[in-house]
Amino acid sequence: MNWLLAAGTLAAVLAFRSSDALGGAYGIAVSMLMAVTTVLAALVALKWGYNPLMVAAVNGFFLVIELIFVAANMTKLIDGGWFPLFMAGVIAFLMLTWRTGWQLLEHQRSKLRQREDEFIEWVLASSPIRLPGAAAIFTASSTGIPLALTHHLRHNRVLHERVLLIASISVDVPRVEPDQRVKLVPVGAGITRVLFHFGFMETPDVMAGLKLACLEPELSGIDPHNITYYFRRVMVIPSNKVSGMAIWRKSLFAAMHLNANLPAAYFGVPVAQVVEVGLEVEI
Repeated sequence: MNWLLAAGTLAAVLAFRSSDALGGAYGIAVSMLMAVTTVLAALVALKWGYNPLMVAAVNGFFLVIELIFVAANMTKLIDGGWFPLFMAGVIAFLMLTWRTGWQLLEHQRSKLRQREDEFIEWVLASSPIRLPGAAAIFTASSTGIPLALTHHLRHNRVLHERVLLIASISVDVPRVEPDQRVKLVPVGAGITRVLFHFGFMETPDVMAGLKLACLEPELSGIDPHNITYYFRRVMVIPSNKVSGMAIWRKSLFAAMHLNANLPAAYFGVPVAQVVEVGLEVEI
């Protein structure tokens, strides 16, 4: 992203050729940034429980002044002012496409995801080969059985003696105390759900959280450095079978999803201990 920002900045300077030509773009960008920031600050204040009348009075006062600046700069719309509006529109469109596509993808995965009781009954009935040691399955959901685990068991017919279903949950506080970081939920058949809670100011350090979790009596004997970590690699297949977004936007989301950062790298898991399970999901 930093390199893209650098390239975009250089391209804008070369296209407009002078600081005077960039003046119109700069004026609209700054004035609208001020107005949007005031609106967002008002929403945060309401979320935090401040008096709505006080919020409306204080933020409304500043918003009126900022909207006057916006209106004054709109006279420069033709002379470069269109550029920040165009860029904002493109970025907002990409963000909304990602958000809607992710919701469709999660909806489809939730329909394919097995319930915990169904999966445990299946494991007990099929009696798969139980491998010694432990395995960790990363999942985006705190309920149900990850598709990667179901896919792995259906095709390989093996399961580790101890399985950890790991989910990272972001909470509405800056930082989470270590004693509140980990929550263990027994599932059955040697499977335990491990929920890590991270604040919005923290970078999810799953390895450190897992070392903390392995100190609990329920996970005694498990060494995070000897665990096999399973990640899913989802291939998004655009389809007309699912409503909610145009097929061309689904194709755009599929390309963005394919280019997304790998979960193993994001969570800092040792590469030598990672196994990826490929899945195809239609949206």
